[in-house]
Amino acid sequence: MSLTLDHALTSFPGWQITDMAGGWIAIRSNLVPKNSGLSNVRCGVTLEELTANLRAEMRLQKPGTPAVRK
Repeated sequence: MSLTLDHALTSFPGWQITDMAGGWIAIRSNLVPKNSGLSNVRCGVTLEELTANLRAEMRLQKPGTPAVRK
């Protein structure tokens, strides 16, 4: 079974995921500061690649620390 957009949106609720010409893009709903070491945008050629990149991004975020610009 292939990954669906609905599943990706459910798995990464803090991100807006869009199909762009030639690939997929995810933009954080709540942007993080430039010096946070985190990304506000992640991309992938396929939806599977994008979700792998988002999983990597989530591993960079410290557990229990909200990465939200106030």
